[in-house]
Amino acid sequence: MAIMNPMTNPRFSAAFFDLDGTLIDTGPPHREAERATVQAFGIVDLADDHPVTFGQGVIPGAQMVADHYNLGGVEEVLAEYLRQWERIAADGIDLLAGADAAVRSVAATGIRVALVTSGERNYADGFMKMSGLGEVFSGSVTLDDVTNLKPNPEPYLKIPWQGSNRHVQLACRALVSAK
Repeated sequence: MAIMNPMTNPRFSAAFFDLDGTLIDTGPPHREAERATVQAFGIVDLADDHPVTFGQGVIPGAQMVADHYNLGGVEEVLAEYLRQWERIAADGIDLLAGADAAVRSVAATGIRVALVTSGERNYADGFMKMSGLGEVFSGSVTLDDVTNLKPNPEPYLKIPWQGSNRHVQLACRALVSAK
């Protein structure tokens, strides 16, 4: 009988997938939505020193844009950005090469997969429907579900099924400790 060493042959019980930049290439459409947003406020184009907002979450990103261009309240900038994003996303955003196969192959091993994103619930749900991966994910957590966005462990602790899986809970606590 072969002896399995958990350090060299780990058995994972869960896998978390990010959305933007991991499963879909949203960098260019996000930048285009930001460009259209500042144009809606009367600015001709993005400044050369435009802040890097990709991966920051939609609310912090909108705050960065509002502050950088002195646009006032983040609420108005966010509302315009979301209008522009929906317009651009309506044309469809392709999955990154291999993303579908990666998610499905992990799920096929019996490992539960979850989507953890700093995007809104409607955004995540729209992605899952558009991509056909909705039935593969066992759960999802969005900015609407948490107070603290990634890299804080809170989103991972909010996975609906994680409470029944002590290993996921311990791993997330280890992330807090490692921070």
